[in-house]
Amino acid sequence: MKIIRNIAIGLLTLGFFSSPLALAKEYSDLPSTHKHYTAVSSLTDRGIVNGYPSGLFGPDDEINRAEAVKILIEMKYPRSVIDSALDWHKGLGHSYAIFYDVPINEWYAKYVEVSFQNKVIEGYPDHTFKGGDEINFAEALKVILESYKVDYSQNNFQQNKLLYVNQGDWYEKYFTYAYQHNLINRDKFYHPGQLITRGEFVEVIYRLEEMLKTRSSAYNGTETPYSTEYRITIPRLDIVDLDVHLANVYDPTAALGILKEGMGHYLNTPDKLKKTVIFGHSSGYAWDHSAFKTILREIDKLQPGDRIYVNYSEKGYVYEVQGHDIIPASEDETIVQNENENVLELFTCWPPDTTRQRYVINAKPV
Repeated sequence: MKIIRNIAIGLLTLGFFSSPLALAKEYSDLPSTHKHYTAVSSLTDRGIVNGYPSGLFGPDDEINRAEAVKILIEMKYPRSVIDSALDWHKGLGHSYAIFYDVPINEWYAKYVEVSFQNKVIEGYPDHTFKGGDEINFAEALKVILESYKVDYSQNNFQQNKLLYVNQGDWYEKYFTYAYQHNLINRDKFYHPGQLITRGEFVEVIYRLEEMLKTRSSAYNGTETPYSTEYRITIPRLDIVDLDVHLANVYDPTAALGILKEGMGHYLNTPDKLKKTVIFGHSSGYAWDHSAFKTILREIDKLQPGDRIYVNYSEKGYVYEVQGHDIIPASEDETIVQNENENVLELFTCWPPDTTRQRYVINAKPV
């Protein structure tokens, strides 16, 4: 799980941005049906983003702290302010700009300087910036909203099952504002620690600018963007926004390959309101070097009342754990029975490092 930090910001490849004179372009990986097409096209037309030299935009690539700072500063401050930001450092012979890990000659140093002086970023307690680190949703909302200096006085916090946010959390006001002003998809689940993509980052900025310009939402809730997204979050197990891949229940060999990329899925997708089955490894073979070979090793920590969150095709589904079963591996076909029942079953081999049994979590929709 990505640790939620008390500060915020990010970076992009140099190719992400262009000069204000850049012409509108099409990206080969961003068809008109893509959920971020309108937002990315709008900022491209304005010369704010320009994709990679390869002609790709990478809407699903994660954005880092330096990239995020650059796009915000380019949008909010004149070139003269940006280009002169480091003059006083250079005049005093400083070797770094504000933070120890931002050399004065680093390409994003001037953007970091402007961001810090305008209280958009704070950095870490050890006085570093960590420009190459990916940025999570809490950090992204903070830097975007602080850059635009929005008014939080009308925020009205309400507990929401689709936001993993509690009153008093440092990021509460940012999620409350974003939700109430449709800067994020109000039908999806969000965890503050989930990493934000390039497309999502641009989408939030686009919606915010449209809202501030027209005083009405850039998203009215009627759009149904095409999306193949399927992700699961299990806070008790420190699993945040992990990919789930469709698998064939009659082809266990293929399922093993799928588990190298996250978790697997059997039966019905959540939108069918029937039984959904999701599974993952609790141990791995010696030759298996994937990051997910022990993802469900501590599945027995899940207790009744714990929640499991799933995003599928731009909608969030919330399940509450009811209990668990431990069954012999020879009976695992029972897991995929009763498929018309609207439940989620999460299972793995058990005990860890064996395949003799299956540990099955039973959960129902909230």
